[in-house]
Amino acid sequence: MPNNFSRNSIKINDIYSKFNDEEWIIDKTYQRRKVWGIKDNIRLIETILLELVIPEIFIWDCDTDPTTGKTITHIVDGQQRINAIFEFIQGKFKLQSKYLISPDIQNLYGDLTFSQLPDDIKKRIWIYEISVVNLSNTFSLDEIKNMFYRLNLTDYSLNEQEKRNSMDSVFGQAAESLADLDFWTKHKVFSPRDIRRMGDVEYCSNILLLCREGIVDQTKQEVLDQIYTDFVDEYPDQDKDLKKINEAIDYIDVIITPETKSFSNKKVQMFTLFALAFDFIDNEIVITDEIKKKFVQFVKTYNAFKNEYELNLSTEEERKVFEMIKKYKLASSEGVNKISNRMIRFEVLKKILLNIENIDVGVLASIEKKCNEQVQE
Repeated sequence: MPNNFSRNSIKINDIYSKFNDEEWIIDKTYQRRKVWGIKDNIRLIETILLELVIPEIFIWDCDTDPTTGKTITHIVDGQQRINAIFEFIQGKFKLQSKYLISPDIQNLYGDLTFSQLPDDIKKRIWIYEISVVNLSNTFSLDEIKNMFYRLNLTDYSLNEQEKRNSMDSVFGQAAESLADLDFWTKHKVFSPRDIRRMGDVEYCSNILLLCREGIVDQTKQEVLDQIYTDFVDEYPDQDKDLKKINEAIDYIDVIITPETKSFSNKKVQMFTLFALAFDFIDNEIVITDEIKKKFVQFVKTYNAFKNEYELNLSTEEERKVFEMIKKYKLASSEGVNKISNRMIRFEVLKKILLNIENIDVGVLASIEKKCNEQVQE
């Protein structure tokens, strides 16, 4: 059986030109985001400076323009390496000495950018050759996606969300559009690593799921996997669901204050706020100043509270609220995706904010004070 691929080598100057001119592209419908950190980038450049071999890259000629003859080529495997080389040449990072392993490279080129390297070293980088596997254009896109999975069953292997992203699901596209909103940056919900590994898209997928189906158990991945499959080609309720989520965002923006930001930017707490906001929308409940005041006091009490505290509780109401806060705290620290713990957080916060059990804000303040006194003892 003949091979459906061929091998050759290509110089970095040619790779740089093709990538810069968008002849070589990264197809985001199945590719992951950039996951390498600065240390990984620097050590790749160090390997090139040492004139050692780096792993081969895989490319696939996806299409050819019939008029111009220009070929569009997918980088199937190797985007992390190509991005690292491209960004170094463009001066986006320097060779930080603390990440270099070779004493010689450290002494000669430590803390230099590409433009600061001696000319002969820059030339050496430009003419460095990388092995390339050219995949036949007879492969289908689905076959290329499957090959992408296989090539990434190693270090930095695809996480569950990156695998879902490779499905090119319409539901996934909706989650990505949600993850692009400024709301998440404003409230500092996602870390740079979350974003690199598509944790932001996975979280927004969970918010879409919450909007559609309410609170469900997500201790396993099957629920999210299934909805990506169900809406792979069509997502009829997309506009309706995104509209409701944007309404919920407006609710959350109203209730969050500078005093509650450190609480609200935790993913588990933000999820609870979305559950609450969807409930408020369904029941036409408006965020009042009284609700905001209670939320601020709840957060203060929560932050001061430790489960091991033994407080001198003088009233039945204090004891009841103490147990509610204790349950909420436990439900926020372990098994956070269990349906039981999600329901506990939702119900406790709703009862307190809507005064369902006649809980006075002064009781929360009293418990906060007693918790703070424990710290001082």
